[in-house]
Amino acid sequence: MASTYKRGTTWYVKHKRADGTYGTSSRDEHGNKFPTERAAKKWGEAQEADVRRGRWVDPRAGAISLEEWVAKWWPAYGAGLAIRTRNNYLYMLEVHILPRFGKTALKDITPVDVATWEQEMRNEGYARNTVTGARARLVTILGDALAQGLIQSNPALRPRRRGRSAAAEETEEKVWPTPLQVLLHAERAALLSGRDDDFIMNVTAGYTGMRWAELQGLLWEHVQLGTLRVQWQLVEDGLFYLQPPKYGSRRTLDLPAFLAELLADLRMRRDGARCRCVPRQVNRKEEPCPGGQPHVFLGPDGGHHRASNYRDRVFYPAAHGRFPAMEGKRPRPARPVLVDVAGGWPGLPVPPWPMAEPGVPFVIPRGRGIRVYSPEVVHLASWTPVLEDLTPHGLRHGHQVWMDDLDLSEALKVERMGHKIRDIRGVYKHVSPQAREALRAGLQELWKASLRERAALCPHSPVPLLDAMLEPYRRTAHEDFWRKNVANNVRALSG
Repeated sequence: MASTYKRGTTWYVKHKRADGTYGTSSRDEHGNKFPTERAAKKWGEAQEADVRRGRWVDPRAGAISLEEWVAKWWPAYGAGLAIRTRNNYLYMLEVHILPRFGKTALKDITPVDVATWEQEMRNEGYARNTVTGARARLVTILGDALAQGLIQSNPALRPRRRGRSAAAEETEEKVWPTPLQVLLHAERAALLSGRDDDFIMNVTAGYTGMRWAELQGLLWEHVQLGTLRVQWQLVEDGLFYLQPPKYGSRRTLDLPAFLAELLADLRMRRDGARCRCVPRQVNRKEEPCPGGQPHVFLGPDGGHHRASNYRDRVFYPAAHGRFPAMEGKRPRPARPVLVDVAGGWPGLPVPPWPMAEPGVPFVIPRGRGIRVYSPEVVHLASWTPVLEDLTPHGLRHGHQVWMDDLDLSEALKVERMGHKIRDIRGVYKHVSPQAREALRAGLQELWKASLRERAALCPHSPVPLLDAMLEPYRRTAHEDFWRKNVANNVRALSG
């Protein structure tokens, strides 16, 4: 039984440990001195109760620093992680967690310390995902320390909310595109790159819901007539690594007729194309792409698309109507996508000018290396956003919304997105041939509707592939335009 005694103004408690020895303490697990004899005795009795239940944690074990614990924990834990998850852990550890808690003993980390650290990150302007991700990683690290008996509780766990505060925090809704917006975005991407391949790649992303890495890892051997097999993803980490898709979600996707035709056309034009990766030996378990692989979507030089480069040079300018601001050694402000509309809508991109500022007269840039345009020959304009804040992952969200609107079976939607139904419902849910045909037909109608809407905006396109696809809709769009205007004139005259 725990016993207490006092020295000076400090109360001590003597209690039995799990190994049969006795320990003496003047502080609780949080490092606070016992204010009274009763508090000291209560704490000691609680320790002995935990010993009897087999849940006692030696306070001395938590004296190691978080940095020391991570050095022991990471080699085993990190070895089992995928490349992206491993890199995310390393980033959070090196940039956020260890600089703040690295020298702190595990037992001395308190919930208040963690909450304060989280708020400091928010105040410094870090994105919501970064802040919540950093805390989530700390929860995992301290959770394993708890499982090893180094601490008595996990201070990084969020306290359970009660009452009105239990309502979910407002989260920013993910931006998703309509079928017309996917078409307009893909058209702009092709104009920016000068390649029909980019038109097909972005349309494929919108109409299959594939993740970016899965799209880049697609091989021609997995594209069949009417279906597409998601077998690999191409993970980028300096080099490129061909890995199983996220969560091991290998799956076969049914293709609408138009998309099967687009991919068949690309295959004829790019037959025999192989990636130009060079075999390399690296000191890690993953093997980089050996090169010579028949990837469906490659860059103009035969290399793989780097995600950051493609986003900044093609995807974001096409979606947002401007090149994003660049930071680093050569910072650059955002710039509008400048286009020459003399050749037809939506215009051919030309080298951009700086962004105009409201209330400040715009001065056309002049100088060495800056092209001078003649307004009699070149008719300049700038693109407005197709969809502000659209990201590559937003195409995946859009595909989910389209399937919801088509009222498809839950099993088909879950399978197509690469997810799983975890409970017993997943055992008995299956996808019928009729459901797959409904999916193909529904996506085909969405595509036709987007072509009609695009032809109504302008019957031609500077993208040769799209211009040919608009041909059947040109006359209809022309007739609808005149019918609408005649009806408006009649109403105006009769009014």
